[in-house]
Amino acid sequence: MPTSVPTLPHPLSVFSSQRNSFGVMREYSIHLNSTITHDPDGLITLHDLTDIPLPSPRNVSRNLNPYGPFSNLSSFLMADWYWNSNNKSYLDFQKLISILKRPNFSLEDATQVNWAATFKALGANRDDLPEDTGSWIKDDGWKTTQISIDVPFHSRMKNSGMEKYTVGDFRHRSIVSVIREKILNPDENRQFHYYPYRSTWKASEASPEVDLYGELYASQAFRDAHEELQKQPDPVPGEPLEKVVVALMLASDSTHLTSFGDAQLWPCYLFFGNESKYRRCQPSQHLCHQIAYFEKLSDKFTDYLKTRNHGKLPSDAFMTHCTRELFHAQWAVLLDDELLDAMKNGIVIMCPDGRRRRFYPRIFTYSADYPEKILVGGIRNNGICPCHRCFIKKSDLSNLGAPIDDQRHVQQRIDSEDRRRELVSDARREILENSYAVDGTKVEALLKSQSLVPVNNAFFSPRFLPFIMSILPSLVVDILHEFEVGVWKRLFTHLIRLLEAFSQASGVTLSAELDYRYRLTPSFGRDAVRRFGVNASAMKRKAARDFEDLLQCAIPAFEGLLPEPHGTALMKLLFVFAQWHALAKLRLQNDHTLDLLDYTTTQLGAHTRRFDRDTCSRVATKELAKEAEARARREAKGKGKGKAASTTRKPATLGIFTVKFHYLGDYVPTIRRFGTSDSYSTENGERAHGLPKSWYARTDKQDYQEQKTRIERRQARLSRIRAQALEPSKEDHHMGGASNGLSPTEAGVEARYIMASNQNQPVDLGSAVVNCLGATHHDLYLVDFIPKLKQHLMPRILQRLGFECSAGYKGDWTSVVIRDHRIYQHKLLKINYTTYDIRRDQDVIHIETPQCNVMLLNSNFPVPGAHSLYLYSRVLGVYHANVSYIGVLPDGTRRYDSFRLDMVWGQWYESLSHPGKEEFQLDRLRLSPVETPESLHFMDPADILRGVHLIPQFSLGKVDALPPKSRLVIPQESEWNAYYINRFVDRDMFMRYQYGMSVGHIYMHSLFPLPMLPSIPTDFDYCLQDLPPPAARGSEQAQASGSNVTPTSEFTRTCPLDPLIMDQATTHDGDSNDLDQADTSEHAGLGVRHDDDPNKMDQADAYEHADHDYLDDMNDREIILHEEMYGEI
Repeated sequence: MPTSVPTLPHPLSVFSSQRNSFGVMREYSIHLNSTITHDPDGLITLHDLTDIPLPSPRNVSRNLNPYGPFSNLSSFLMADWYWNSNNKSYLDFQKLISILKRPNFSLEDATQVNWAATFKALGANRDDLPEDTGSWIKDDGWKTTQISIDVPFHSRMKNSGMEKYTVGDFRHRSIVSVIREKILNPDENRQFHYYPYRSTWKASEASPEVDLYGELYASQAFRDAHEELQKQPDPVPGEPLEKVVVALMLASDSTHLTSFGDAQLWPCYLFFGNESKYRRCQPSQHLCHQIAYFEKLSDKFTDYLKTRNHGKLPSDAFMTHCTRELFHAQWAVLLDDELLDAMKNGIVIMCPDGRRRRFYPRIFTYSADYPEKILVGGIRNNGICPCHRCFIKKSDLSNLGAPIDDQRHVQQRIDSEDRRRELVSDARREILENSYAVDGTKVEALLKSQSLVPVNNAFFSPRFLPFIMSILPSLVVDILHEFEVGVWKRLFTHLIRLLEAFSQASGVTLSAELDYRYRLTPSFGRDAVRRFGVNASAMKRKAARDFEDLLQCAIPAFEGLLPEPHGTALMKLLFVFAQWHALAKLRLQNDHTLDLLDYTTTQLGAHTRRFDRDTCSRVATKELAKEAEARARREAKGKGKGKAASTTRKPATLGIFTVKFHYLGDYVPTIRRFGTSDSYSTENGERAHGLPKSWYARTDKQDYQEQKTRIERRQARLSRIRAQALEPSKEDHHMGGASNGLSPTEAGVEARYIMASNQNQPVDLGSAVVNCLGATHHDLYLVDFIPKLKQHLMPRILQRLGFECSAGYKGDWTSVVIRDHRIYQHKLLKINYTTYDIRRDQDVIHIETPQCNVMLLNSNFPVPGAHSLYLYSRVLGVYHANVSYIGVLPDGTRRYDSFRLDMVWGQWYESLSHPGKEEFQLDRLRLSPVETPESLHFMDPADILRGVHLIPQFSLGKVDALPPKSRLVIPQESEWNAYYINRFVDRDMFMRYQYGMSVGHIYMHSLFPLPMLPSIPTDFDYCLQDLPPPAARGSEQAQASGSNVTPTSEFTRTCPLDPLIMDQATTHDGDSNDLDQADTSEHAGLGVRHDDDPNKMDQADAYEHADHDYLDDMNDREIILHEEMYGEI
């Protein structure tokens, strides 16, 4: 019988698009004589390019059973209202009223429903319902699988050998089923990318072409998988279907469900890299799929071990081994034969566009914190080689960015996978066949040198070798845990220790002064920088985003608090930290920004080592009060009930050179491989926790995992019914801003700015301006107000009438007529702008608040004398006027057309920064004196680039005189002598100062055809000298007289302390007693364990790392969760 020959595909060719107005071009690799049949980017609307709330487009499809298990629209609307909010609010009450008022709502239809049976069917699996009632269900629902593990009792235990123990029921979904559900959904398939592409950018003809890095479907990893798949023969001869890679992005993390109690959930999430990260990373889009709730070892397992082992519990290493086995036993269920077949032969699906395609799942990323990374990768907790990517030794973790830090590139774990499998197999043979302990001598001899563990890793199963070459590269970087609540939090904590050390010498409570400065730091944007709490230094209830805000505003807050030379060193270090953070979090990278990130990583490593060597090692610092109390509670727990531990504050060091510090060097290669870090940040998984946590209140608190699976299906199915069966209602189009006269629409988002149209606040130019300039009421702000206003309006009127006119043209400005001699004032101005990553965003300028500062392009740049690309102004007023021109026009005619013109009244800032300023310094401004003739000015709101975040330079204090009073300017407090321009306030602002590197800022393209990239000099000091031994660290006491770190009297004078906190110097330590009380691990919408640094380890590693400072970053409940999840160490 003849055998069928696989059909070989056609060779691939490159298809290139035209460069768009931003200089961006795409290259697709497709088969010869084929076309791109599905292009989501061609369907992009303005709604897809902005985070500003807009009405969502909705495709309405009609089918035979549009309402699923509901017999009519009314019952569906009531169920949808009930299930899609857990804690009913007044807004929910209004939604209910709007449902009842709908003309097609029938109370009789809603009351005749058997709600218990309907809700049960809504959350049930299709197989659990009769065929006639479950036909509307298109998904496979949740499954329950019994999980067992092999428990290895070694030769010195009773009845040694392997025993199988049934842990419990594992609730999960089929990954293949989730893929089918995703692709068959017409609404979500519309923006599901089938073809990866290479994106390049060329700013101008004189600029080099560079690669762009952003979406996962435009990454090198996706392109490699796509091209490899296209070269494979068709699995079914004669059926050459289009082959598509499905990019699986996994995330998992344990979370606490209540503030008090021990209810926990360990969900596993699935995202699709074929979808844009701008949608995927927004919880409101519901693109995160819950695929499993992992089980943990329960108290029953502990009882089983005690019964099995004469009442004694095995070693901690034994318990940790069982935890690892259970985790991978559950992953072995998820990585089932159905998924294996899909990876090998694809899933044939009839897509919503009517074409049959074959979809091949591939695992691209797995987002997790460090404890879970090593759990997935089968690496020992903080072993000799603590990194899951390379074999770097623990002693070399501090060498970040130095030339000798090449271990990560030379010896990669992925290059020794075969050897790894042999070692783990041999170790398991010793455990299973020879009854050696999991941490026995023979097992340790095989695994310890590479920090491996003898676990049966599901990701290294031989079945998946062709499709999962190694899970280790997929364990991507994690800026949230590794930097924001990792490296940066450690540095911030030690800075508080330093402030306390220097407070003893100066008599000034420096941490209280720091809190005062943070409180005075203005907020910015919708959520870029939020208002700081009363005591920032206490770090109470701080989530990752709070530490991010602390870093973004740290330079003005810490300036001058440490004496020289430590103060200058700290300012540079904070700038480098903030710049590294801004670069690592960019949502659109290019080769220039990655080169700058590489450069900044080198600087960060060197400056951190220098600060540790020259400051931290010379100043004796002690634990904070909260750290000492937390340590005492841990020690008391270990000693037993009724035994107290000492709360004496022990010496504490910087302790920053952990594996998290080492990971900072992996960001550049990871971004080049998988795209930008926001795409796979653990922040996405942390945000997704909000949904299953909110469901806990709907359960009976007993078998809540099972009940959550049904709630998840109910909400998912209701969402699909809503999208397919309902027309958008008027409520969907309602948008915020109506109360202040603004009505933003899609057309408004395209506009440069939005200003209200009402005329509720008229300003009479006669009474308000002319009468205020008399001898008795001389208003400095209103001097030449009307002439300046008309001179500003003159060229704009001519341009409106169709005449070319420069902005500085004055002409016969006296012929400008302002109707009724009135202008109309507004409080708000919304500035729309294009971001660096080619999206639309918005700043709200609010006069009489700190959010009233703006930036404009300097039209004189780069003429000599114009050192800055930008000009800065404080907005004093937002106005519009109805104007006309009665003079002779340039063509000799007269036209008396009247129309509205908008204008902004402002006061210039003067630059205090000179062109040759040192690297790693923020630019500074001061407010131009109102007496200066050119200080006050009018501007076209369309010329404003965006708002700007200015932070006072606290160390210079305030000016002595109060600003003059004015009828049109609300009296303000004394001005500060200088302000810092906070370029780190958000990513777009940061990129406006990276000249020649920003894709979306077109005005830079011609001015900076080549980027301004710094480079490491050949004689650069990497600060690799040996650090002082522990006994010598802090030998130079901060309070020692004559020491070079003693604060001076000048320092005391230049710190404007808050008078309300001057008396706290003697009580500061005592006020710290409750610093970590109720410090929940999930809050503010983003659950974060403050430091998941697993410097915890197996017993065999205990001698390698005796310092347990990492636990001081956790409160009691976090430590308990850590031990329960990853095993008692």
